[in-house]
Amino acid sequence: MGGSFKIGRIFGIDVKIHWTFFLLLAFFSYLGFSNGGSVRAAVVASVIIVALFVCVLLHEFGHSLVAQRFGIEVPDITLLPIGGLARLKSLPENPWDEVKIAVAGPVVNVALAPFFFAGAFALGADLLRPVNVLEGSASVGQILAYLGIMNLALAIFNLIPAFPMDGGRILRGLLATRLGAVRSTDIASTVGQVFAVGFFILAFILNTFTLALVAVFIFFGASGESGFVRQKEMMRGLTVADVMGTKRRTETVTPYHNFGQVFDAVLHGYQEDFPVVDEEGRLVGILTRGEIMAAAHSPDKYSSVRDLMRTEFPTVSPDADLFSDGNRILQESGLRALPVVKDGDLVGMLTTDDIGQAALLRDRRKLGQ
Repeated sequence: MGGSFKIGRIFGIDVKIHWTFFLLLAFFSYLGFSNGGSVRAAVVASVIIVALFVCVLLHEFGHSLVAQRFGIEVPDITLLPIGGLARLKSLPENPWDEVKIAVAGPVVNVALAPFFFAGAFALGADLLRPVNVLEGSASVGQILAYLGIMNLALAIFNLIPAFPMDGGRILRGLLATRLGAVRSTDIASTVGQVFAVGFFILAFILNTFTLALVAVFIFFGASGESGFVRQKEMMRGLTVADVMGTKRRTETVTPYHNFGQVFDAVLHGYQEDFPVVDEEGRLVGILTRGEIMAAAHSPDKYSSVRDLMRTEFPTVSPDADLFSDGNRILQESGLRALPVVKDGDLVGMLTTDDIGQAALLRDRRKLGQ
């Protein structure tokens, strides 16, 4: 996620913090100082927020470790002002696996709560009197009681069936056992967006900016994941070779082509990104339309393709799964086209347009059955 930086790595998962998290921390520190009238109050407010987000991090590790157990890669967890986000490389194929992954997060919070309550009780705190984080005069016991209550609140709130929150994922998983991935996602997404509208209205009534942010996240997250699942279903069973442009249809350039030749090819041809091959036909670089058009404004600086081409770029195999490999690598690279390579030889190019044609290919296959 853009704007995030890594603070550590645990169980093979990068832990990141988005820069906006520090705005939240500064905001509560300021409120603590304003209400408590001392630096101590600001420090206490900050410590409570950090402790609360450690619980959020453990919640996300609950999801992540169960996902890893089912063979799903989890590259990172990012802490945001509105909570945490564990990024899974793929969705579980088995609906019951998704239910187990979704349940794991709230279970962690429910498991943490008794430890906080026990610590608070041992220190003589009143468990029914939660601390005001902005006063700065709370005892350690009261802070522990507050964290116990907040963990229960996190578990309950996350179990609301507002997709893509945990409760919504549980709903989708249960529906998918009977209705399939696409239909269940559509239903869960609609339910999630209804909740999002309700949260947004409630945020205005209560004058709560954080709840409004959560509502926006749910609304667009539900829509985005619905499209993601449809795309996945559209590409199911297809390989890169099924949709890619073959080498015979792919125009290549050499490092020694001059800029004028390449620019002319872009203006008068259909191709916008070019693999760069040497005299022996080996792939040595890639030239994108963005680099070509940027160079067009200062052609004197670029005399040949060698001056423009990228030498570090991803490739994909023609036998790779179109969705989990081809589409994923293409999106992560930020490119519009990827060289397709087999046994070190260029065999074609996979473009975003090729990905878009996957639905037509599936329709033709269905008609042929």
